[in-house]
Amino acid sequence: MADLDHRNRVVFLGAGDVGKSSILQRFLFDTYDEKYTETVEDLFSKEYDIKGIHLKVDFLDTAGKFAFPAMRRLNIVNAHGFVLVYSITNEQTFEEVKQLWEQIKEMRENYEEIPCVIVGNHLDQEDSRQIERFDALNWAYNEDLAGGFIEVSAKENIGMSDIFKILLEQVNHPRDKHTDHFSLRRMSVHFVENNETDTSDHHEGQADFTRSRSRSLIRRGSKPKTKRSSKSKSDCVVS
Repeated sequence: MADLDHRNRVVFLGAGDVGKSSILQRFLFDTYDEKYTETVEDLFSKEYDIKGIHLKVDFLDTAGKFAFPAMRRLNIVNAHGFVLVYSITNEQTFEEVKQLWEQIKEMRENYEEIPCVIVGNHLDQEDSRQIERFDALNWAYNEDLAGGFIEVSAKENIGMSDIFKILLEQVNHPRDKHTDHFSLRRMSVHFVENNETDTSDHHEGQADFTRSRSRSLIRRGSKPKTKRSSKSKSDCVVS
């Protein structure tokens, strides 16, 4: 997303049924569909005026399966920004995000300069969580992606605008490199400064990134854990 005068492509990658399409539909059109429809590839074009800059963005929603490896490689090569999505209720989808990030690093020499957000969806299914927030943050921190990590719920419209706010912040402010070990206390300060925001509704993909409705990751993470029921809720059906 370096050249703001031309179209900038943001590519959504992740396993099937993690909510890539639902996140885009919620952010761009403020809609949500419970029915899961497998995506091959969908492109949504939008234009924004942000702080006096006219920004043209193409959001590319990709297939979740590896049935189209050549298409996936092409999308990685041509992307100006990435949103890597996994489900907090499915450990395998998080492993796929790790694999995708390794593939990006192999194919893009300038990967450290490319905006990227790691998104854990299905926050509304907390009782079925398989990926602990601390573990995801630990990996993201070690990959210099901690500033681009967020957990959301497309179903409940939590954190949608924050994904794109974080993405845009990386355009002029490259991700920090970390040489020390992950520390929850250190990350608490970072997230309070960067991710503590107000609550707002988001309609028609408007670029109002000064307000958001996500809850603080660390504030949420600091709550005492409650015993989860052995009867897990039905999975959220998204695309």
